[in-house]
Amino acid sequence: MTLRVFLTSLLLVTMSWATTCYAEILSLEDAVQMALSNHQRILQAGELYSASSASAEAAARERLPSIDFSFSYDRLNDNPFQSIAGSSLTVSDKDQVHYQIRIKQPLFTGFHLSIQKKLAELNVDIARYNLQQARRILALDVHVAALQLLQSEALQRLANQQCAQLKSHLADIRAAYEQGMVPGNDRLKAEVALAAANQQLRSITNRVTLIRSKLNLLLNLPQQDPLTIIEPQAISQPQQSLQQLTATALEKRPEILSAKTAIASANEKIQLSHSNDYPHLALVASYWRDGNNLTASHNSYTNRDNAAIGIHLDWNLFSGGADRARRVASQHEKRAKQQALFELEDLVRLQVEEAFNQLDVAAHNEKTAAKALVQAQENHRLSILQFHENIISTSDLLTAQTLQTRADVNLQTAHYGYLLAAAQLSFSLGQNPALKGEK
Repeated sequence: MTLRVFLTSLLLVTMSWATTCYAEILSLEDAVQMALSNHQRILQAGELYSASSASAEAAARERLPSIDFSFSYDRLNDNPFQSIAGSSLTVSDKDQVHYQIRIKQPLFTGFHLSIQKKLAELNVDIARYNLQQARRILALDVHVAALQLLQSEALQRLANQQCAQLKSHLADIRAAYEQGMVPGNDRLKAEVALAAANQQLRSITNRVTLIRSKLNLLLNLPQQDPLTIIEPQAISQPQQSLQQLTATALEKRPEILSAKTAIASANEKIQLSHSNDYPHLALVASYWRDGNNLTASHNSYTNRDNAAIGIHLDWNLFSGGADRARRVASQHEKRAKQQALFELEDLVRLQVEEAFNQLDVAAHNEKTAAKALVQAQENHRLSILQFHENIISTSDLLTAQTLQTRADVNLQTAHYGYLLAAAQLSFSLGQNPALKGEK
């Protein structure tokens, strides 16, 4: 072995070892938790929730006193004067500097501030439900992609086994053909079957690569990173009736809770439209200084500084019907949200029923596929014995092998179909698939 060949072999072994060491091996729950911790979709929903929380805090602080400061400087062209008994009397300097500090404490705003605070709190609830829904959808996406990866890998193993069996069978056929024991047509049939199996294997391998890339992106991992998902444990069918499951979904689905909160928000907006019907009172205290320099420390014409405290009242007596129009708009908005809730509840009922029935069908399909596989395996075993005894032809043997492969594929499809149906049912009930105890 030359040095170049040795170094090349060492490099290949090192790369293979590194790939194996850094491969992610995750359970379904680990994969979902990884996605929820760093996916952009969740980070975005979290930022919106934080924004609504900050807005709610701002609305609560509107009740506290506000302090304003103002400053102005004006340079007049002429000294202001007043005419008294035909005489002109200068009343101010050309340079006018004004400082003012104003403190305002709302006393009564027609319930405007309290309603705004309630609306902000309801928006926080809606943002929280939206965050929960985003987490549930992402969890389902990861769950489905992981199960699709497991299913495709299982089909890939079956395709590899089929190719290996057909290669072995083709070798036997070629040996028998050379001895004149079988016709050339049998060899051609075996070669065609092997070519079709290789084509199927390439298609499945490509599907495995694509699904793994999709799952890596959901987990915020590099697209081509090696990834292995641990086979999940068997899931039993729910013991509750369809009516009980539907009631659970209507109670816990974040979309339902968000829609109900939106109706409560519309009610508050109707109340908010009445706030201008009341007078708005505020306690106001001010301190100001006037002078002819930047510090307002000199004033030859009036007192340099002053202060005041009093109560201000604002009352809109007529707004041209704008308040009434806003009230009507809020009432229509409330009724629209009520109709949206009714439609959403119907959709949830349908989703639960569909998922419940699909899970029942998938369970029966898995049992049927398991029995069919046992029968196909026995048929294939007997066909091999009969072929070696020249009782059946190559076509019969290939048919038996195809039936076994198809039964294997059907069982894998039924098995993962059941797991996918269970995930869909869990999602329809308002739960996070693959996360124990999280709602």
